[in-house]
Amino acid sequence: MPDVVALLTGPEAADVLQSALTGAPGAQLPRFTCTVDEVHDRVGAETSVTYHVSYGEGADARQDYLVVTTADVASAATVTVDGVDLRVWRHPEDPRLPGLDGACTPETLAGWLPGPTGEDTTEVLVYRPLRRAVLRTERAGRTYFTKVVRPDKGELLERRHALLAGIGPEVVAVPEPGVLVTAVVPGQPLAESLSAWQIGESTVEPDPAEALALLDALPAELLDLPARPSWTDRADFHGAMAAAALPDHAAEIARLTEQIQHLAETLPVGPLVPTHGDFHEANIFCADGQPQRLIDVDTAGPGRREDDLACLVAHLAVLADLSPEHYPEGAAVADRWATRLEAGVHPGAFRARVAGVILSLVAGSPRSVALTRLDLARA
Repeated sequence: MPDVVALLTGPEAADVLQSALTGAPGAQLPRFTCTVDEVHDRVGAETSVTYHVSYGEGADARQDYLVVTTADVASAATVTVDGVDLRVWRHPEDPRLPGLDGACTPETLAGWLPGPTGEDTTEVLVYRPLRRAVLRTERAGRTYFTKVVRPDKGELLERRHALLAGIGPEVVAVPEPGVLVTAVVPGQPLAESLSAWQIGESTVEPDPAEALALLDALPAELLDLPARPSWTDRADFHGAMAAAALPDHAAEIARLTEQIQHLAETLPVGPLVPTHGDFHEANIFCADGQPQRLIDVDTAGPGRREDDLACLVAHLAVLADLSPEHYPEGAAVADRWATRLEAGVHPGAFRARVAGVILSLVAGSPRSVALTRLDLARA
């Protein structure tokens, strides 16, 4: 069986795409070019790759955004290479996200948004083939976000937003199953507030106690929703992803994964409580420099407080390396927040989970960044 990632990011990808576009194996389109946009390699599941494609001349020139996946889905075309069936479609005709077509069609999207139509400007912020997409639209000085998930997950997405009304984003429209439109949450992300304080643009230092207060304010009804595995619960998956990204460190990553799993399973944790599920500095919004609201509540539900806190500290820990000019005191801030946040939980259980979340951030990063994150997880 071929290395699918190597196949879909190498020169053979052009042949796959041209075969899909023409229906003829070996076909060559005039002036054909393709550039890989994103690789979504889910070890043990599907691999999907997106491409910017152009071909044709003069009046027949065309540009496309194509998706190729190993998932067994209905699609516009199937190309078989060395026994592997590859499904191909034009964005936004995602076979598992039927609402994406409307979200990417200006006339349809215009009817979904509140207020008078005008010169709307829309961009795709997130597109994970077959799973979810997020678009941002600017209309008459207001900002809206359109979330697209699989239709069978739409009702649960609505329920989470309803339970978090006042803490999370305001829902302004549910135009069809699997599509949710929200208004922008006022304020600025905690990441920006932390940066502003570190570089002297603000005198207000965000307080970890305010972040804890947000978790305390989560409604008890979240406990009735389905539980989702945390990053540490899926350490084997994230370890495999990290090993695929850094194959020369695979043995070390396997040992580290085992250590994280052992500590997480043996050290004491608190009871199931309402959790955000993706509690980090980009999803926590501040007013006057302090945490006040939450966004991206798609994973809210029952979980362990240790996992929410570990998610936040793990993301804080990588900020200094990600952008040292914006976070000159990033490492010290992460240490202070870790010390404060672990006061209410078992420190070992908490820090083992911090390592688990950092391990999940290794894959998908440039090699130098991935190695730094591996060092952080080890530490």
